[in-house]
Order: sequence, then C-alpha cells, then structure tokens
Amino acid sequence: MKEFAEDSFELEEGGNLNIDFKKYLNRLKDNKKIILIWTVAAIVLGVVIALTTPRKYSTISKLAPELSNNAVNRLSSLSQLAGLNSTILGTTDAVYPMVYPDIISSTAFVVDLFETPVSFVRNKETKDTTLYGYMLNYQNKSLLGTVMSVPGAVIGWAKGLFKKSEEEESGGTVDAFHLSNEQFRVAKMIRQSLEASIDKKTMVVTIVVTMQDPVVSATVSKAVNENLRKYVTEYRTQKAKQDLAYYERLFEDAKQAYFEAQNRYARYVDYNQGVIRQSVRVEMTRLQNEVNLKYSLYSNTSQQLQNAQAKVQQETPVFVDVIPPTVPMKPSKPSRKMIVLVITFLGFIAACSYVIIKKK
Repeated sequence: MKEFAEDSFELEEGGNLNIDFKKYLNRLKDNKKIILIWTVAAIVLGVVIALTTPRKYSTISKLAPELSNNAVNRLSSLSQLAGLNSTILGTTDAVYPMVYPDIISSTAFVVDLFETPVSFVRNKETKDTTLYGYMLNYQNKSLLGTVMSVPGAVIGWAKGLFKKSEEEESGGTVDAFHLSNEQFRVAKMIRQSLEASIDKKTMVVTIVVTMQDPVVSATVSKAVNENLRKYVTEYRTQKAKQDLAYYERLFEDAKQAYFEAQNRYARYVDYNQGVIRQSVRVEMTRLQNEVNLKYSLYSNTSQQLQNAQAKVQQETPVFVDVIPPTVPMKPSKPSRKMIVLVITFLGFIAACSYVIIKKK
C-alpha cells in the first residue's frame, strides 16, 4: 500500500495534489482479464441469489372509516393553520384513524392473528394450517438468508441441549404480555409483513400485507381488516353497551315489580269482591295506585331500553371498503433483475478496486 501511495500521488509546487489517472487506466487495461472473471463470477452469484430468493406477494386494501363527531365548533380555520384535518379536532374518539397503523403493529393485534386459518399449495398439495404454523414452518429462505441463519441455528441447537424448549415450558399457550422466544420471533415476522398508512386529508387507511403465497396474503389482509373493524367497533360501542346492560337490568326489575303489583291487586280484588267496607276500598285504591306507579316505571325503563339499543346502533362505526382485499396476480418483490444488476456492479467495482490497489 505504501508503494502504491508513493507511486500514485505526487505533490505539485504550491502543495496541490496530482493524481495520475492515466496510470490507473493502464493498470485496469492490463488486468482486464481479472476484472472480466470477477464480473462474470458476480453475475453468476447474482443469478443464484435472485433465483433462490423467495418471491413475495402484496395485497393492498383501503378502508374509509366513519368518524364520530360530537363537537359543535370544529375550529376549521385553526386546523388549516396547523395542517390537521378539521374533523379530527371535533371528535371525542381516542381511537381515531391516525392511530390505526399503531394498532395494527401492536403486539396484541398481531397475536390475535396467530390462529387465522390459511390455505396454500405446496408441492401440488393443498395444506391447511394457521398463520402461526405457516410463518414458523413454511417460510422459504434465500441462499443468503440460509447462510446467515446457520450461526443462530447452531447456537439455538446448543441451548436446546441444556434446557427445555419454549413450547414445553409455556404449554403451547399464547400470552401477549409474555411471549416465548418462538412466539416473539413469529410475531416479529408477521409484524414485518404488515404495513399501514393513512391519508391525513381523506382519512383513508391503506393496509398492505406481504406474504410468500398470494392466497395467504389475501387471507391475512382480510383478517387484518376484520380485526381492525372489531377493535374499533368494540371501543366505540363499549360505553353504549354498558349503558344497554344497565337499562336491561332496570327494565327486568321494573317489569317484575309491575307484574307482582298487578297480581297483588288482582288477588285482593277477587278476595274482597262484593265487600263494601271503607277499609277495603282504601286498600284497593292503594294497590291500584301502586300498580299505576309500577307501570309508569316499567314504561319509562322500556323507553330508556329502546333508546340504549338505538345508541348502540348509532355508535357502531361504518367502514367503507374503498379497495377490498383480492388475491394478487403478480409478485411485488424482489426484483430479480435489480438483484443481478446490483451484485454485478458491486463485483465489477470490487475487481477494479483490487486491480488498482494491489501491489506490483
């Protein structure tokens, strides 16, 4: 390297550095055979890596969620200055579309996808399993990924000799709060396969699911859409459902009290029919008033129950499938041509660098 430095760089008068590019070019010409061999080898390596890299399919879906809006003043002018959507400022929701991407990437949401049934074809045979089993047992690795995973596999095998497997220790259960190593690895793979974004102007949520099988990709995309709907619906209707359960109890109690008062009044009237004593008339009037009071309460709770049922329906959000999930027809990545071109270019640059810096 010292000889190369002294031979390639000269200082002109005044301290300017003079690089002899002609000498470099001649050196490249003299060693063009080496450069050609390295480049061809890089092409072969690029082709092998491109052909062994599993292709992936992306399913794109778009949702337009309904926003609950209870505020009277939207502060539209302020929202425009702040660059925010004016409908967000007036909403009382804690789960609004801006946080949907965070929901989809959360551990609890990903764990809920573990048991999603998927079906795919492998070696001309249809296989049925869960998303957890698919990500764990049916993922193809590229040549580069296989080589890089060897050290980790050896370390894992060595650790397995000295302690029980995570599946035996956890009993096969899934606890989102405390995942086993295997469950954490599968959750990470699923999370990396999900991508969600939102248009801040239209509030349209775009969900992209990328898998090695097109049918699995569409199936998981559909499950993600359904689970997101359930999550948001559960939040939006939680308070209304609690109120509904409360009014149902009030209604049942009022109904039972009304029927009991009716029966007491009817029995008393039947027993004292034809009796003209004033005390009997007073008691009969009292029982009649009690029946009227219980009926009034029964009628009011019935109306409140109907209002609570309507409130649940009102709070249930509506999602419009702008673009529903469909099975992708073409792989989205990787680009095999780009892999070959990049590796070929790197091989060519490496060959030229070797020829330039090698000692004479």
